[in-house]
Amino acid sequence: MKRNTKKEKKLISSGKGFDQLLKEKDALFVLFSNDGCGYCQLAEKNINQVIKSFPQLEFYQLKLAAAPEIFERYGINSVPVFKVFKDGNSVYTGFGVRSPDDIYYQLKSYFDSGNSYFKEIADNN
Repeated sequence: MKRNTKKEKKLISSGKGFDQLLKEKDALFVLFSNDGCGYCQLAEKNINQVIKSFPQLEFYQLKLAAAPEIFERYGINSVPVFKVFKDGNSVYTGFGVRSPDDIYYQLKSYFDSGNSYFKEIADNN
């Protein structure tokens, strides 16, 4: 599996693109959001603090305007929401803004981690 070592977020531009990613990727972390959503920006900031600890996990963002049918498929009525997919199946859903610690522990239950998130916190204290 190709690893996203820079851990940059990638935008999904359509429902077809989302469905294709589900088929191609072993693991996805998708932030469902909307333009102009301040809570979505805060959620993305918290995710960015943690995502580099999971090199096997790809980080994507899907905005409502790009694929409303995907939001409907998963029953997403408000944002931010993030979902973790493994082998094309949703294995975890997080609602609202979650703390970096919470995101880390939720992801750790599904993926191995290099603990870089907590190492960085310890190094800064």
